[in-house]
Amino acid sequence: MAVLGVTDTLRPSFQHYNNWVHLVAAGLELVKLSYELENSSAIERCNGLLITGGGDVHPKYYGREEAIGLMDGVNPKRDEFEFEAIRKAMELRIPILGICRGMQVFNVAAGGSMIPDVRAAGFENHRKGENEDRVHPVTVEKGTLLHSIVRDERGIVNTNHHQAVDRIGDGLKVAARSDDGLVEALEWEHHEAKPFLLLVQWHPERMANVASPFSQGILKEFVGEVVRSTKMNTVHD
Repeated sequence: MAVLGVTDTLRPSFQHYNNWVHLVAAGLELVKLSYELENSSAIERCNGLLITGGGDVHPKYYGREEAIGLMDGVNPKRDEFEFEAIRKAMELRIPILGICRGMQVFNVAAGGSMIPDVRAAGFENHRKGENEDRVHPVTVEKGTLLHSIVRDERGIVNTNHHQAVDRIGDGLKVAARSDDGLVEALEWEHHEAKPFLLLVQWHPERMANVASPFSQGILKEFVGEVVRSTKMNTVHD
């Protein structure tokens, strides 16, 4: 049976990810990965890693410690736990999907940086609305993994963030942007001979249109890669 490691949001929102994954993979075993559980070694039995949303990455990890006053919900213990989970996942060469904070923490782990607050930097408001997520269009780069999944150059996604990727981490490239220029997706710059990696700024696990290729399309591709990783590991064993 395939096993998917899912980082702990430390919030009730963790259940959204469980429900979303089980829409297309009811038999997939999910393992919560959390510094509170002290179970970083559990990733060694996982066939994929899902890095979830949550609070901001501490700015000390990308040289902007003076921006701490603009942060929401920083938790260095979670940051460091997830840096280690990313390192192990890459060593194991298992598929990785990062969502919202998940994209941000991977980018920082790869040596990238963040815009501490997008509105303060002159961009539009990308935070959640009063009762529901805002939505906005994104433009997808042709020739990217994301484009091969969604099969469209434009799409509508939900949004709930006040930070955004600034300097791109080593080995990564932009796969999609919002109309105001913010990075909305990252992937490997050169994906040949590398395991699956897709990082998105939106929340596919709670999009109103769950059938959208920007939600279910991404999920099916990722789960398929996790299952293939399981089979490959079985063959190698």
